[in-house]
Formats: sequence, C-alpha cells, structure tokens
Amino acid sequence: MNLMFMIAALVLYGPLGPQMGATTARCNVVSFTASLEAGHSFNQKVGGLEFKLRATNDKRLCNGWWFSLEDAGGHDFIYPLNLPLRFNPSQFLGCSYGLTVRQGLEMKRSLQFILTEEDYARLGPRMSDALWLANSPDPEHAGEKYLAALRTVRAGLIQLNTTHFDLSPNGLIRSATFRVKLTAPDRFQFDPALKPYSTACPATPAQ
Repeated sequence: MNLMFMIAALVLYGPLGPQMGATTARCNVVSFTASLEAGHSFNQKVGGLEFKLRATNDKRLCNGWWFSLEDAGGHDFIYPLNLPLRFNPSQFLGCSYGLTVRQGLEMKRSLQFILTEEDYARLGPRMSDALWLANSPDPEHAGEKYLAALRTVRAGLIQLNTTHFDLSPNGLIRSATFRVKLTAPDRFQFDPALKPYSTACPATPAQ
C-alpha cells in the first residue's frame, strides 16, 4: 500500500484524531438532558457555540436526529475532527450507514469538537480539499495537509448517550432522551446557566 493510498484511507474511512490535552491541564465541564418526541428538534446554547438536535424523517435517514455543535454562521464544529469524513454514523441518532434504529440509539458517542472559529477557518478548507480532490488546488497532497492540520487543533470533547427511547411495533422512534456532556479547556467559556465545573482534562482523544 503506497503512502497516498494510506492517507486517503485515513481521511475517508478513519480512525484518527487530535489530542485533547495532558492530564495536568484544567478543563471546564457542562452537561444537560434533552427529551424529545419524534419529529421535534432541540437547541441549547453552550457559550459561543450552540448544540443542535435536528429531527430527520426522510426515507434515507428514517426518523431520528442528527446533532451538531455550531457557531453563529452555522458551521458544525464536530464533523471536521472526527474520522472517517465519509460514511460516519456517529452524529446520527437512529439508523444510518449500516446501523439499525436500535443500534444507532444505543451507540455511545465520544467525539471531539473545534474550540475556535480561527481553528475552523484553518481546518475547514483542508478538510474540503481532502474530501473533494477534484476541487483541490493540490490534490496530490490534500489528504496529507488535512491530517497535518488535524493534529494541530486543540479540541473539546462531547459525549452523548441515550438514556431512554421508545420504539413503535414497526421500529420507528416515538421518543428518546439524551444526556449530553461537554468538556473543554478552561479558555473555552461555557454558558454560566449550565453551571460549568472544573476538572482535569482527559489524557486521551475521543474514539
């Protein structure tokens, strides 16, 4: 397997990610719960970003939700840091990419997110070049440049678990409750209403 093929495989199919930080660093943590009926959505401000659960009910995605952590411009700060960039079911709550509805709801998620708009502006174009080589000004090195940029981003961690769900007899989601926990270096300011507390930063990246 040559180097370019290995890089392309990592970018498109994973796994890889940046480190969150050393255990000696301090992080802030917040958590909250979202209980939703099928077809309903949920938003929660967490500081300069907004956590969003969007209902999905088309034939391709079935009914469920897709979650993101977005800035004011609508850029998702989770997706660029979590490989693979294609066919990744980790932000879908329900069936997707080979998972049944039950599997998608029961799957525990631990994902990294970008902390600043500056990091997004730096990483976003590299990600686009790696995904769409035909549009890249340097397709031969696009994957390599993306992976190099990925390793320089200091990240936060979002963990999402389903604590309860109800399915209809034909397997459609009726309702679900999700527990969301966000951990970020102390320079990232969470909304005080969420009652952030301080702890040691995790030593390992999201899986």
